[in-house]
Amino acid sequence: MNFRVNIPVRDSCRRDGSCHERKTGTLSQQELLTADFSIPARERGCGCGCRACPRRYLAITGFILGAFLILHLTVNALGLLPSAFQTVVNHIYGLGAALPVLEFGLVLAPLAIHVALGLRTLRRERFEVALEKHHHGSDVRYWLQRVTAVILLVFLAFHLATMHRWGLHLVYGITRWTVLGRYAAGGLFEPHRAFASVSESLWHFWDKHTANPANVLTVQLYLLGLAAAVYHLANGVATGAEVLGFVPATGQRERLWRVCIGAGIVLAAIGMAAWYAFAPGTHP
Repeated sequence: MNFRVNIPVRDSCRRDGSCHERKTGTLSQQELLTADFSIPARERGCGCGCRACPRRYLAITGFILGAFLILHLTVNALGLLPSAFQTVVNHIYGLGAALPVLEFGLVLAPLAIHVALGLRTLRRERFEVALEKHHHGSDVRYWLQRVTAVILLVFLAFHLATMHRWGLHLVYGITRWTVLGRYAAGGLFEPHRAFASVSESLWHFWDKHTANPANVLTVQLYLLGLAAAVYHLANGVATGAEVLGFVPATGQRERLWRVCIGAGIVLAAIGMAAWYAFAPGTHP
């Protein structure tokens, strides 16, 4: 005779890489009699018990990228003072040969790992709202984390391709396609004229007319990317701290979530200041 009962199964990651904490299982009568019901179920735990759990690497790389995002938005907010913004950019690019190393080690490599693991998770879980309790936080928060991840992926692909020298500039250097001629000298961001180049790439991406619907769409994409980045970071810090075991108690998790909400609001304000700073007519 077999019985179907709800007890936590404390095993390692399954072969398909899933870290779901299984909630049901079919036990024989002998297994049921010898089962240890004194072991509490993990609350919202990943249930894998494996040091190489992908969610740990998502959390670690997420913290690294989050620190960069805070720094990036703070520097961009200095666009309210164009001379100060140019001074900071000069200091950054004054690092010389060390700058590409820092970019790859602290941004591009963590981003590649984070995206790869995130896509792996998204392929398995898609956009379902109600999932098994292998994740951290509420179902809606976890669903929004995946939605903002997709928005961020699209935005970052556009942002890096157009602004960075490792984007379409690199493609032009390899292919010499005339259609990419505007990227021959580098990305649209020009360090020696930092403020003007950022403003032009945001508000005059397609032509010189700010009211052009295509330019408006580009500007709105940056706003959407900003909102997605702030939410993804705020929720990611709260859930990542749980994954890494920094906040084991339920009360600590709730307090951390409230702190992350407050920090997210502050970061959103900084990001909006950065977005507004480069708008045409902001400065005389």
